[in-house]
Amino acid sequence: MPKIIVKMDKNGRIHIPTSLKDDLGPRFTIKRVGDKIILTSVPEDPIKDLEEIGKNIPEKTLKELRKEILEETYNDVR
Repeated sequence: MPKIIVKMDKNGRIHIPTSLKDDLGPRFTIKRVGDKIILTSVPEDPIKDLEEIGKNIPEKTLKELRKEILEETYNDVR
């Protein structure tokens, strides 16, 4: 996805393009990581989503899963 440049208004609001809003849905979390802001959609039924994700997790230890998650997060932020 190409970068999209947006401006903040004097009240601190930014306009999120419709194409991104449609992908995020009506609720999301916002997190600051260094000089970046990360928006993450919040599922309507997080428990159901976690159950579905859990079905696809390969048989790994928690330590292995944590390591993979941290590596993926680091790569996403870069």
